[in-house]
Amino acid sequence: MLKEPLVLIVYGATGFTGKLVASYLDSHPDLKGKPWAIAGRTQSKLTQLAEELVGNPKTICVDLEDGIAVNKMVLSTSVVINCAGPYSENNGAALLGACAREGVHYSDLAGEGFWQAEMVEAFHDIAKKSGAKVILGGGVDSIPSDLGAFVVADALSGEPNQKIQIRSVYTRYTGSFSGGTLNSARATARARRSGKLTDAMEADPYILAPGTKGVETESPATPDGMSREFSWSFDWSHGAITKFFMAPINARIVRRSLVLQNQHQNTSYSECASIGMWFRLLIMWISRGFGYFKGEPIKFKPTSGEGPPSWLLRDGGFDIKITARTKGKLASTTISGQGDPGYGATSKMLAELGLCLALDDHSNSSHQSGVLTPSTGLGNALVLRLTQARGGNFMQFKIITSEVN
Repeated sequence: MLKEPLVLIVYGATGFTGKLVASYLDSHPDLKGKPWAIAGRTQSKLTQLAEELVGNPKTICVDLEDGIAVNKMVLSTSVVINCAGPYSENNGAALLGACAREGVHYSDLAGEGFWQAEMVEAFHDIAKKSGAKVILGGGVDSIPSDLGAFVVADALSGEPNQKIQIRSVYTRYTGSFSGGTLNSARATARARRSGKLTDAMEADPYILAPGTKGVETESPATPDGMSREFSWSFDWSHGAITKFFMAPINARIVRRSLVLQNQHQNTSYSECASIGMWFRLLIMWISRGFGYFKGEPIKFKPTSGEGPPSWLLRDGGFDIKITARTKGKLASTTISGQGDPGYGATSKMLAELGLCLALDDHSNSSHQSGVLTPSTGLGNALVLRLTQARGGNFMQFKIITSEVN
């Protein structure tokens, strides 16, 4: 081990999202003068990236197939954040598992629910014993949904065993996708063909809490929490609402939080998008000529290492309204974030989550170790850090409570 442990390590730092995470950390005041590292499989790429950064991060060349090297890397730090997806095909289990065994905190950007379920079964008990916090859903999927559900449910806390219905509606999601997104989709399709992902798993709302029977097991028993026949409907607050492509990923993370806190018998969660979200996305693309007006067109068939153009990373953003309702009370929060949600915003969220694990006091979170979620592993400590990021100009949580008849 090093005499002075690294604050954190960014693995997969030379990929599209990894570079964004490393660049954000490079200028972060909380890391000034502190040792940290970028890591990956190719030394030449790591050296080139390190030369572009001003914070002088160390470089660690490790292939995740090399168990001894992985363990040595993990033992040199207190936190690892992994940007090398698809995680189910890039041996993400080796890195996550090493952290779980050695008591080193970990997070990633996996949206592969079947792989996350495997990690829960394989490493939850191991991480509980070692003291590691393994945080699932470290980006836009699923920090806004999970922390949003956490803060609105907390605002309604009072009567024991009260029935709570939580719904999230994305009203803005202006961004694009990368080659990594397409690779993850292909990995999921291959998992279906191989039988690693079955129809029963895809339909299970509690896939991240194996064996759980909760309030949503029978009704509606869908991944996103909407009714089986739902395609769109009218909502008094948002107009028309429709399905949201990230809702199955986010809702399962929220339900794992509910299970870990023993709230799954009384609390339901659903997620969707307003029609207005899609119009806002289209208007943004058209108003900028799909990027041609700016000399950086959106690539609709990006290859590995390619992603949204710089103007979209900067100008994109998201808004999500989350409402919790009981018989007599309602609480809502609107969470807003700046930057292309899947990349510009996600890279900042993952970086801040890593710093929260490494530097902040998160001992008041509901769980101290295990395969956890943002709300159960970090809770209010992460909410506070995100609201303070970039001088308060990155993410905001606005909470309103009211009485209802």
